[in-house]
Amino acid sequence: MHDLLKTSIYKNNINLFNDIEDKVNSFIERYVGYGVILQDDIFNIIQTFSKDIQFIRFPIKDSEICGFICNYKEKSFIYINTYLPLEKQIYTAAHELFHLIYNLDQLDVTNHLIKDEDLEIVENEQQANLFAALLLVPKMILIKKLEIMKIDSKNIETKDIIKLMDIFAVPYKTIVLRLFEIGFIKEKNVNDLLSIPDRDEKSGILYEIKKYEIGLRWQERTQLISYGELKSLIIDNDEEELITLGRAKKDNEYIKGNLREIFNRIGEKFD
Repeated sequence: MHDLLKTSIYKNNINLFNDIEDKVNSFIERYVGYGVILQDDIFNIIQTFSKDIQFIRFPIKDSEICGFICNYKEKSFIYINTYLPLEKQIYTAAHELFHLIYNLDQLDVTNHLIKDEDLEIVENEQQANLFAALLLVPKMILIKKLEIMKIDSKNIETKDIIKLMDIFAVPYKTIVLRLFEIGFIKEKNVNDLLSIPDRDEKSGILYEIKKYEIGLRWQERTQLISYGELKSLIIDNDEEELITLGRAKKDNEYIKGNLREIFNRIGEKFD
């Protein structure tokens, strides 16, 4: 059995699954609206969710580093690594949104750096993963798309899943698990599908994405740089010596060159 299936909340704790699904539905009703596929609008949701959130995006050339959330001086910081494919940036943002809503009081200056390897094994991260999947791939919309596309549950092909990935802008494994969670495919199908490599450019899912040219935009490593209000916070906190402003240049190059130090100062270390 694949590890993702072994640790699946749906498979192991249906009551918890239902509870998180209820949380997602409440959030959708209040902040999104039913019938909406979020895709990269998740970034706008986070930015408008609270005035206290500092949403920072910046590329770090390490595919294992996804992002983090932490509190510092009554401000909440969310960081997304824009070196990741856009679909994974979207998923990470939705994942961190869960922590923002439900774990914020636990997020002090201590580390909350999320690496790819943590997402499938740490209990709280699994809950955040499920929240992200349910939010980005809502059940009724997924069912409707399966009907429209006339996908046969008994003969589902990887190309079908790639088309769904393009619609919802989420990673391959997310779609496979959602198909299982809505009862569209069986456990054996899940194991078979999850055994297919999804990040190998010479075979498997990523190869087929490029072959069929479906959903290529979500595979782009955008490397976007966005600091939110970080620069102004640096200036405002000069007297408190958050960093030494005397070394600062009044442009984005200073922030770019010292971003690692800034994150260290608010409790995050990338090493």
